[in-house]
Amino acid sequence: MSLETLLLIFVSISALAFVLQCLSMWKAARSIAKTVERLEQETKELQGDAHELIERARGIVESMAPLGRIAESLKANMDLISEMVKERVQDLDEFVQEMTEMGREQASKVNHVVTDTVEKFEQTTEMIHQDVLKPVLEISSFLKGIKAGLYYLFNKKTPPPPSKSHAEDELFI
Repeated sequence: MSLETLLLIFVSISALAFVLQCLSMWKAARSIAKTVERLEQETKELQGDAHELIERARGIVESMAPLGRIAESLKANMDLISEMVKERVQDLDEFVQEMTEMGREQASKVNHVVTDTVEKFEQTTEMIHQDVLKPVLEISSFLKGIKAGLYYLFNKKTPPPPSKSHAEDELFI
């Protein structure tokens, strides 16, 4: 075979390879174009879904805004109530302490008055006993002695037995 034939075979094979290569490139380009088209379509769908989700999220955030203001107002009210309760508890604690202190003072005063009254009663009882009962008993004894003497003098008999009142007087003393 000649060199020209070989060259012709080589050029034909090269041309055929070139044609096959072009066909495969054309097919790859179509496949890539279809993939790009499908990706663009899916991207548009995803953008639509994302836009819808963003709108829903925006709506939720907007609907939550009043709740946020309510929560802030509620927190402010709770802080105010907490402060008021704290103040009231402190006031009540001070009041209880003052009442306890006053109760103790009054109990001490009542105890002092009762103790003083008992002491005065005991002193008065002692004074009545010494200043009234002793002289009355002495006078009574003196009168009984005179009576017994007169009875003995006039009757010349033994004196009468002591009366019950004398025994009771001795028990009283």
